[in-house]
Amino acid sequence: MTVIPLHRNAPAATAGPVDLTVEQVKTLLAPINPSRVQNLRGQSHLEAWDVRRWLNRVFGFGGWSDETLELAPVAQIEINPGRWTVVYRAQVRLTVKTTDGRVLTAYDDAAMGDSRNQPSLGDAHDQAMKTALSQALKRCAHNLGDAFGLSLYNDGSRQAVGIWSAAHPKPADDADVPAVPDDAPVKPEPAPVVEHQAPDAEQQVQRSKRAEGGPWETSPKQAPQQRPRAVPDRQQAGPTGPSRDYLADAQAAESREQFDQVRAAAVAEGAPPEYLAKLDAVAQQKEQAAQQAPKQQAASKPAAKTAAARPTAVPSIPSAPDPEADATRQQHAVALAELLAAGQALALEPSHLDDITRAEAGCTAAECTVEQLAGITADLRAAAEGAAA
Repeated sequence: MTVIPLHRNAPAATAGPVDLTVEQVKTLLAPINPSRVQNLRGQSHLEAWDVRRWLNRVFGFGGWSDETLELAPVAQIEINPGRWTVVYRAQVRLTVKTTDGRVLTAYDDAAMGDSRNQPSLGDAHDQAMKTALSQALKRCAHNLGDAFGLSLYNDGSRQAVGIWSAAHPKPADDADVPAVPDDAPVKPEPAPVVEHQAPDAEQQVQRSKRAEGGPWETSPKQAPQQRPRAVPDRQQAGPTGPSRDYLADAQAAESREQFDQVRAAAVAEGAPPEYLAKLDAVAQQKEQAAQQAPKQQAASKPAAKTAAARPTAVPSIPSAPDPEADATRQQHAVALAELLAAGQALALEPSHLDDITRAEAGCTAAECTVEQLAGITADLRAAAEGAAA
């Protein structure tokens, strides 16, 4: 008996662009549905769950996989007693396959993820890890084209930027090719609730950082009376005004350096120009009072019994203004305000910023030079941008 061997057509060991189906190519080249696009801090982006949904749609269940190449903690900061901010860095590899299971391609990318002001350290780590992994996966997926948000890198555009590919024939426009379905608008995944600490009734009033009148318009004379004694200098902002009474703090400042730090904090929180003008007026009044103090002390001394024995009084001459010193102080105040603003983006308190500047420059933030403040501010901004990307 003659045995006839059975030959099977085994798939090729490697795969390439031509192994994508017509439906896959059409879906990848189509512009993104605007209903899928979210906006966070002025940046357009896709939700991680939506990216996974579309990976399933284009490549099928089991037609793609993601692998964690690196997951490492970057920062763990106790911003207040029992309140944690955690940052992680993740590197992920996305692998996509053809419909018969061959590897088509793989993409690697990395991202930062954070979880801010959490009451549980474990929850802070968990959320930061998931955020970093999701961001890294989304960055890998955008290499697959407009269906995965590539056009959003073009200033948030929803118009297709891929449009065509020389490696693929133009998809047919007949009834045999299904159209890409439209979905309901995508909603973001539920975010963890950040619980604000409120130890007493006086801290129940929440205040925002928007300068919309109210406490921003408080005059220097009214500020000490309106400031509750039990409320700390820094508290969570709410919808009505500043988080602290900067006018009272300016009145209580014992040196120009302390005043500059108060003014910088007000600038960082968004104080309007008229409010800053009131702070400057407080500083001017204090400087004038300091210049007049020697005259008052001299006038209060008892007169000598004889005019001949009394020394001739030398009038106190106020020092001439120093434009260069004023400009330096102004630059330092601006640099300090920028440092505080960068720290707020990472939920860092001024005390934490002082710890950072001591480690970097060996002094507090108020004692740093403009160059030192600029360097540390640049590092904080880079960390904040990496966490928000």
